[in-house]
Amino acid sequence: MIMYGCSMSMEPRLDIVGAALADPSRIRILCELMDGRSHTGKELASVAGVAANTASGHLGKLIDAGVVAAEKSGRCIYYRVASAEIAEVLEQMSALSPTDHLYRAQGTFIAPELIARTCYNHIAGRLGVLIARGIVRQGLVSVEGASARITEAGARTFVEIGIWPENASSPNVKCCLDWAERRRHFSGQLGTAMLSHAVSQNWVTPPKYGRALAIEPAGYDAFDRYFGVKQADLLGHDDPF
Repeated sequence: MIMYGCSMSMEPRLDIVGAALADPSRIRILCELMDGRSHTGKELASVAGVAANTASGHLGKLIDAGVVAAEKSGRCIYYRVASAEIAEVLEQMSALSPTDHLYRAQGTFIAPELIARTCYNHIAGRLGVLIARGIVRQGLVSVEGASARITEAGARTFVEIGIWPENASSPNVKCCLDWAERRRHFSGQLGTAMLSHAVSQNWVTPPKYGRALAIEPAGYDAFDRYFGVKQADLLGHDDPF
């Protein structure tokens, strides 16, 4: 029997998530956690510019909303984004925010986070977008709408570069809308493997805190050689597309 006028709400509780995100300090905490690492409450309090007990309250709200998870190790509690899926949703939601302020009145300086940064477990920023462009142009990944797949040529190439192990099933790949560039970069197993390989080969160096990636000389050479990413496109203000 179908019942109408039932007081039980059958809609998703977006209001709980919305309330958890509706605070600048909590947003700063989430942005820090989007580097894919776990952080202590003290570290996150420093990032958010609030007292430790205030940060604890913010983290409690984020945990209650299912956005952040906590894990105790020894005497410390470490916090992280609850899952890769939630990190992807947060990045997509970030694309709804205005971006005209990012490049305004910066002269010849571009913030490092805009050039290259981590998006949870893959490369984002202009570097991530340009890598994605190069991969598609070379026919290594085929994109149809919001879906992507690795081609046979791509599977061979990623093994040859060392990004993916030989004799393993091809990695999956997902399109992720970069919130600053408003263009896609790649996540999924391919994106994770590429970031891991880039760090291990000293192409990029992650910071102790924050999400900005420092591109090393070996990285500029490798990104150009393998994906056609020019240093001038990374550092210039002109639209490289």
